[in-house]
Amino acid sequence: MKEKVLITGGSGLLAVNWAISINNNYDVTSLLHHRKISLLGVNTAFESIDSLDKCFYVLDKYRPDIVIHTAGLTNIEECESDPNLAYELNVNLAKNLAIACNQLSVKLINISTDHLFLGAQKFSTEDSITKAANTYAKTKLLGESEVLKYSKNAMIIRTNFFGWGPKYRQSFSDIILKKLRNNEKVGLFSDVFFNPILIDELAKRTHQLIDLNASGIFNIVSSERISKFEFGIKLANCFNLNSDLINEIKLKDIPNLVKRPKEMSLSNKKICRRIGFKMPSIDEQFQVLKKQESDCTIS
Repeated sequence: MKEKVLITGGSGLLAVNWAISINNNYDVTSLLHHRKISLLGVNTAFESIDSLDKCFYVLDKYRPDIVIHTAGLTNIEECESDPNLAYELNVNLAKNLAIACNQLSVKLINISTDHLFLGAQKFSTEDSITKAANTYAKTKLLGESEVLKYSKNAMIIRTNFFGWGPKYRQSFSDIILKKLRNNEKVGLFSDVFFNPILIDELAKRTHQLIDLNASGIFNIVSSERISKFEFGIKLANCFNLNSDLINEIKLKDIPNLVKRPKEMSLSNKKICRRIGFKMPSIDEQFQVLKKQESDCTIS
């Protein structure tokens, strides 16, 4: 019998890709909030988890072995303009799920972020000192803390990801490809560094950790640290698009942006040691992204 996986935030970019990538190996149910979606081989259900009682109700109803918690407020500007909503969605949701999962012996995977470090340190580790630059980062850190406090076997995944997004929720790579295909110029930061990972790869490595009964914090990212500008150039080259349309810009060039880190690269040495695997290069992951589009595996 397949293990049951429950994914929160089921209509989001991460949840949609994650569900599709694992549905052959797990019995997957994606929880929806407002938007109705249909995914081949994936169960979907409208359920609220906005209180502890509702979390217990949902877990008792669906009896999952694993919960992948992707729901939250990720828009940096929106978090800054409505910190109460950010706290509710990024902290309280995670806390309540942690309490319920712990009491019902359900494995909780809480998806966090790479926005947790303000400074010039490259390849921050899971033990590096965090410093939040904005409300989004502060609430994600608090969410991490609550999960680790209330769920002894939970796992925190710090990451930055890309993949094919649904029409209503495009990913960073989607936005770049759409502009280039429309022969539009796109400005990308040359002073913001990260090491993003394809969602399929992220899900695969996370489930390897789950199989090893790992817990605590893990960075799951690519090994290559690149700027967002370099990311765009590599992506354009892979898809045979005109990279001359990509303009190099700096954070200071965009007025009124909420303060955010320039250095977001994370070290993946801990997970690579744990699973005995070296992450594929970003170019290799772009080739998978390209094949996904031709295979129409994600839409």
